[in-house]
Amino acid sequence: VMHDPKGRPTLADIGLSTTLGKQLHPVGRLDYDTSGLLLFSSDGKLTQKLLHPTQGIEKEYVALVEGRVDRPTLQEQLEVLGVKTTEGTHTAQLLQVEHIDSPEKVTTTLQNVRDNLPKDYNVTNLEEKGFLHPNCTEITEVRLVVNEGKHRMVRRVLANCGHPVIELRRERHGTIQLGDLEQGEFRHLEPDELEWATQLSKDRTKIKPSSKTNKKK
Repeated sequence: VMHDPKGRPTLADIGLSTTLGKQLHPVGRLDYDTSGLLLFSSDGKLTQKLLHPTQGIEKEYVALVEGRVDRPTLQEQLEVLGVKTTEGTHTAQLLQVEHIDSPEKVTTTLQNVRDNLPKDYNVTNLEEKGFLHPNCTEITEVRLVVNEGKHRMVRRVLANCGHPVIELRRERHGTIQLGDLEQGEFRHLEPDELEWATQLSKDRTKIKPSSKTNKKK
């Protein structure tokens, strides 16, 4: 997150600690090809609370997928049956499904996705794998909430439901919203957001250790 072996821009380049005069660290991460909200904190205890799945802190995402999504089917997969991945079975709350079938809007949306892909991404390779197909006539925007933050979890869950993601954006973490922040911009928390974070940090509820933790013998 803070350094990249390929020399690509990282969070360290933003210079938040220098700008704000505090030693800040990112709360979790965003995948290289995912955009949206990323929190920074100087409170290690708060960061742990925000990230640990036992705390149930919601993270809201908007995913763009090709084709038409059947909402009842996806809702049952996400909320009732759960979706199996290599890291277990995961659930999510489906908030909204919006189909985009206007040819002009589909073309404009997909071109915007292409324009905002990381520079080292091979668009031709993505098209050959079934992403960003030039003949795509319909896309769907899926809004969902998860309580875990495993690596590429949202992408894997939707792909295993038959809806590979072509663009993903995180819009909310707990009560904190992305709002109209542009890429690379940052802001301080609003008073109500700060109060929520402060109370979470003060919560005496102990974080349960992972069941995968190896015990010393």
